[in-house]
Amino acid sequence: ITQHITQAAAIHPLITFQPQTLVTDIVERDGVCVGVSTLNRASGERGVEFATRGTVLASGGLAGIYEHSTNPAGFNALGSSVALASRAGVKTKDLEYVQFHPTSLCMPNEARFLLTEALRGEGAVLRDASGRAFAKDFHEDGELAPRDIVARGVFEESQKSDTEHNVFLDITHRDGDWLHARFPSIQAHLSQRGLDLARDQLPVIPAAHYTCGGVLTDMNGRTSLKGLYAAGEAARTGLHGGNRLASTSLLEGLVFGGSVADFVGSEEGTALREESKNILKGIGGTRSRVGASLEPNQIYNVAHRAVQLLGQVRRIMWDHVGLVRTPSGLATALEGLSEI
Repeated sequence: ITQHITQAAAIHPLITFQPQTLVTDIVERDGVCVGVSTLNRASGERGVEFATRGTVLASGGLAGIYEHSTNPAGFNALGSSVALASRAGVKTKDLEYVQFHPTSLCMPNEARFLLTEALRGEGAVLRDASGRAFAKDFHEDGELAPRDIVARGVFEESQKSDTEHNVFLDITHRDGDWLHARFPSIQAHLSQRGLDLARDQLPVIPAAHYTCGGVLTDMNGRTSLKGLYAAGEAARTGLHGGNRLASTSLLEGLVFGGSVADFVGSEEGTALREESKNILKGIGGTRSRVGASLEPNQIYNVAHRAVQLLGQVRRIMWDHVGLVRTPSGLATALEGLSEI
């Protein structure tokens, strides 16, 4: 889906890509969002992009700020939209509603790979390192309990050993040919690592999966700041609770992305466009501006330091603001994040 959307956008005559560009802040004038401040990661050049039709926050969720996440690295799911909104005083809601997938493949020095719940639906069993099935320790429905309960159960079991991996997903009792035909993508991923659904117990760990909260919007995708919209995982539409239902997020992105476009083209949206134009005329025009650039050594130092800090953030979030949260753990996290 992502590949096709990106390809379609790349050839659309009304869409311009700005590669290597980060949005650093929302630009607000007279209570209206009129654009964004930017930074080119390659050149260090700072700029401002003005927008009269509106600005949409759609950079995805924040699961990437956890040590274990199913979000691919290229998705950059670091909560950018929520951070931009928060700095601009725009309302957010339900940020604690982070959904964790119970079973991601846990291989050293690799990104976490999602092992679908359909495996457990087809009879896969959660076992500890000794081979004991433990899922019914935490719920009578075992592997088929609600996702958050299974995820916490897997997490708690994983914490029982500091010396070896302690949680595995086992579906070796099913026919090998059937498994390979039923889960071809998973088997292809496993084969590259010398693993087989029909032969091996798979090491698993829960992983941050989906951000159910986000930037607060109405049914038109409007945020609390005029001219600023949000859609997709970045938005908190109210459609999800703490447990997002599978694939509902795809529908949410389609419906609310369309709602934003419909509003921008509506009579009310057109009036807001004229208001934005008048504001921009008062500050010198509607064209983008370029500011001072960072020096090459500044770019390297900032990037290097950012990687270090992100590693610290991910560990703190996983240890204290993850599947199991306690008052003392949250206080420890707050102290650690405040120092960062």
